[in-house]
Amino acid sequence: MATISLNPTLYSRAQDYAKADGMSVEEWVAMLITRFKPARKKTYKMKQIEELSPELQSLIGFAKPEVPSDDDINGDRARTEYLTAKYAR
Repeated sequence: MATISLNPTLYSRAQDYAKADGMSVEEWVAMLITRFKPARKKTYKMKQIEELSPELQSLIGFAKPEVPSDDDINGDRARTEYLTAKYAR
């Protein structure tokens, strides 16, 4: 077990808070630490495209979004062209 040093005034305040919550100072400090600093989440590193299987590489190429032209930022023209092609007969 590790030991933490606190000045007497701070320790007295911690005792008061712990007593009010019905726990020991050790339990109270542990509760504060877990409440305000949760356990670290596992992080994942994304692979580079070259590291993926050829099958996945082909799917990535299929799913790339189309970049709108500079003069059609919000996609109005692209949407109009799509709807015209779909419904105009």
